[in-house]
Amino acid sequence: MEAQLVELLPFLHDGRMEVRQIAIHNIVSFTAPNSEYFHVFVKNAKSLTKDLKTLVKDDTTIAHDAIRSLINLSGEAVVCAELDDTDFIKFLIFNIIISKTNILSDLGCMLLSNMCKNDGIAAKILALESKPVAGLTTGTTAVAQLADTFLKGTDKGYNLNCTYDFLASVFATLAMLPLGRSMLFTKDEDNLSPLSKIVCFTEHPNLIRRGGCITAIKNASFAVEHHPALLDESDINVLPYILLPLCGPEEFDIDDMEGMPEDIQLLPPTKTREADAHLRETLLEGLILLTSTREGRDYLREKKTYPVVQKMHAAETVDDVQELAERIVNMLMRDEGNEITEIKEDDDEDGISEV
Repeated sequence: MEAQLVELLPFLHDGRMEVRQIAIHNIVSFTAPNSEYFHVFVKNAKSLTKDLKTLVKDDTTIAHDAIRSLINLSGEAVVCAELDDTDFIKFLIFNIIISKTNILSDLGCMLLSNMCKNDGIAAKILALESKPVAGLTTGTTAVAQLADTFLKGTDKGYNLNCTYDFLASVFATLAMLPLGRSMLFTKDEDNLSPLSKIVCFTEHPNLIRRGGCITAIKNASFAVEHHPALLDESDINVLPYILLPLCGPEEFDIDDMEGMPEDIQLLPPTKTREADAHLRETLLEGLILLTSTREGRDYLREKKTYPVVQKMHAAETVDDVQELAERIVNMLMRDEGNEITEIKEDDDEDGISEV
């Protein structure tokens, strides 16, 4: 079987479309990382990836299987090295993902979410620009256009074939880089930043979208200089989107509700807390980062963050998450007589790292 797969590879660049289609259709299922023949494709990765990149621009049926193959193989460094190609990245983003009609946009998002874990590819994504697209932001960067597509594409609102949920993972990864964080805060002509279009999905039912959004918020919070924009109610206003998933069905005292963000007041008895312990942990890590300045701590106190964390802590069953909640309580309840050393963007002494 291994020899037969190797014999199929040259047909991927055959001049006849029907031959290319048969070849890629017979190859794609064997490219899965758990396939016993996965090593065959890794061994031939350089020439194979070159062919697959070309096939992505082929007939839709062929392109579908080519993208699926690249998704399966893109965890391999040798494949990522071949995908570190500005022309291909540009085609993937502007011709496949940011399209109102392309039925392969979601597969493109999945591939981009794998590819951007490579620093070289991430840098190229951040450098890409294009003319504004009708119906999208006036921003010209790929990041701005992807964020607007992500927002408008929720539940197939932009492209009837696609949800764009996997773009959340792209933003989370790009937010690990200083330039990526900076670009997420860069506003377009409508005075809106990409991050402002991402933060509202912390309670979305899709785990991929919700998790990527929560992780992007945490990673963006390492940019201490942008904390005012993060907390500003007329700007990104991230606090309600962090606190809401931490709230359960418990009622707050009237005194506690004074000053709370309106979105978390008078929640119904059916309100559920974020079910994923890792995401609860990530939300709390974001809050800890926001307490790294005196202004941030004062704002969180003013908005009654303490009672939200207190009730969440009382209901928490995971030790690591409980410990993070206790750290936030300590930060908010402590005497501010002695200023605390602020957390720097690259400071990992508090045990929090970009994910």
